[in-house]
Amino acid sequence: MKKVLTTIILFLAFIPIIVNATSGKISVSSTSTVVVGNKVTVTVTLSGSDIGSWQMTLNYDKSYLQLTNSSAEAGGTVMASSVTKPITSKKYTFTFKTLKKGSTTVSVKSYEAYAFSDMQEINLTSGSKTIKIITQEELEASYSKDNNLKSLSVEGYELDKTFDKNTLDYSVNVNEGTTSIKINATANDKKASINGDGVVNVTAGTNVFKIVVRAENGSEKIYNLTINVIDQNPINVTINNNNYTVIKLRDNFECSGSFSESTVKINDIDIPSCYNENLNYQLVGLKLSDGTIESYIYENNNYKKYVEVIGTSLKLIINDYNGEIEGLTKYVEEIDGTEYNVFKKNANSKYYIVYGTNIENGKKDFYSYDTISKTFSLYDKEEAKENNNLNNLYLYVIIAFGSCLFLAIICVISLLNKISRIKKLNLQMQKDIVKKEEIIKQAEEEKEQVNNSKKEKKTTKKKKKQ
Repeated sequence: MKKVLTTIILFLAFIPIIVNATSGKISVSSTSTVVVGNKVTVTVTLSGSDIGSWQMTLNYDKSYLQLTNSSAEAGGTVMASSVTKPITSKKYTFTFKTLKKGSTTVSVKSYEAYAFSDMQEINLTSGSKTIKIITQEELEASYSKDNNLKSLSVEGYELDKTFDKNTLDYSVNVNEGTTSIKINATANDKKASINGDGVVNVTAGTNVFKIVVRAENGSEKIYNLTINVIDQNPINVTINNNNYTVIKLRDNFECSGSFSESTVKINDIDIPSCYNENLNYQLVGLKLSDGTIESYIYENNNYKKYVEVIGTSLKLIINDYNGEIEGLTKYVEEIDGTEYNVFKKNANSKYYIVYGTNIENGKKDFYSYDTISKTFSLYDKEEAKENNNLNNLYLYVIIAFGSCLFLAIICVISLLNKISRIKKLNLQMQKDIVKKEEIIKQAEEEKEQVNNSKKEKKTTKKKKKQ
């Protein structure tokens, strides 16, 4: 038995050992669709269990793709290298600019790889990737138009009607004293986005929320959700034909800036307010039917809208001023969205003069407002008056100087005209003298001719007598 076993062992010792070559693969990946003119990144991955060296070449159609960046060793399409210890994968990235519409394939050709342990060639399989190049119009046409909600609810409460994606208006009644609710909304299409859901604050009375669903193609649909917080004893106020409800809960009306928390009695109810000692203002919150909360100054059951204008370093309450400011004209202009009576030098002036109260110290005074930089600065009426008087003095001096200059010019022109007339008169007199002399000379010549004629006649008579 021992001889048989020994024979088998010796036989096996002389049989050549056959080692199977390792296998691996080459994969090519990228986005499937890209717009003409945009860039696309292609990733080539070599994977295996015992990779030591490799050589691969990327193949693509240059009429469709233009290579702009490569992580290959030489920066082109040839991928070739070796390692000092075995690896299981190696990745390369290539960036292309798409040139024209159509479909093109990126692949790897003339590839080979060798195992690190025994340098035997690895059996490789190689894939490819087809890229569809489309126009921007084709891409947008492929976007989903679904802007519907799949579901809508308010946590802990029931909607007034069963939800339907085509019904846009819903309402919910919630308990008195509720300060916040959670709106749950789910889009019908996962590619659509929702704005307006989640935890939101509510106040006593009516609260309106808009849940906006935006489809992949940009189209929007708005669902309106009205939350009615029950108020057993509401305080209703009408101001300028707008209906308001007085805010009763502190959580719904917070104080900020120079105001501190306080309360004020309205209809024998303690209403949360915000108080400023410098201004002696009590602010209360009034809510419109759409849920908008505005601050109003409350005094003796009267309400006046509170508007705070913030400059670079000043916070003002702009007050009405019924007087006049010398050298300025009153206009109605808008500051931070609210119209006020202001004073300006002219209609085109970019500087306003307003009468206001400094919130920090309660001081009332005139302020200059620069509409370009949107800043306030203290306006000194007396200094402005002096500057105005000085400007007027300059104006009077300029007018007087101009008047004198004008009179001087008139005198010079008159003198020049007089000199011109004298010259013309002298010239005419000279012409008259010359003409008179010519007439006298002509008369003398005629007289001389007559005398000569008489002499000739006498001479002729004498001759005849002789």
